[in-house]
Amino acid sequence: MFTYGMTDELGARVGTHTVERAADLFGLLSTPVRLRIILELRSGEKSVSELLAGVQGGQPNMSQHLTMMYRAGLVARRKQGAQVYYRIANESVVSVCKIVCTQVALNSDKRHALPVL
Repeated sequence: MFTYGMTDELGARVGTHTVERAADLFGLLSTPVRLRIILELRSGEKSVSELLAGVQGGQPNMSQHLTMMYRAGLVARRKQGAQVYYRIANESVVSVCKIVCTQVALNSDKRHALPVL
């Protein structure tokens, strides 16, 4: 079992507020489209149209997901003319996604495994 540096002592000191914030983060990342957005943005900033092509989602749906992720501080955005570009604002989110997806891939049947990041 992996602990990723969290000791029992640290776990005992984590307060209710921290646990609630962590639950909010996991809730935000519990949608496959949002995980795909994070994975797409690992390679750098992308426009909404580039994200649509990579994630294969619909425009209104994509906008909702990006707005939620922006408000939560997971992604940052900038506007250039009519285009809006997004990038990772919180690198720890990439780490969380990588750890979880890698563990799922390692523990899954090969037919249903996610790619190891």
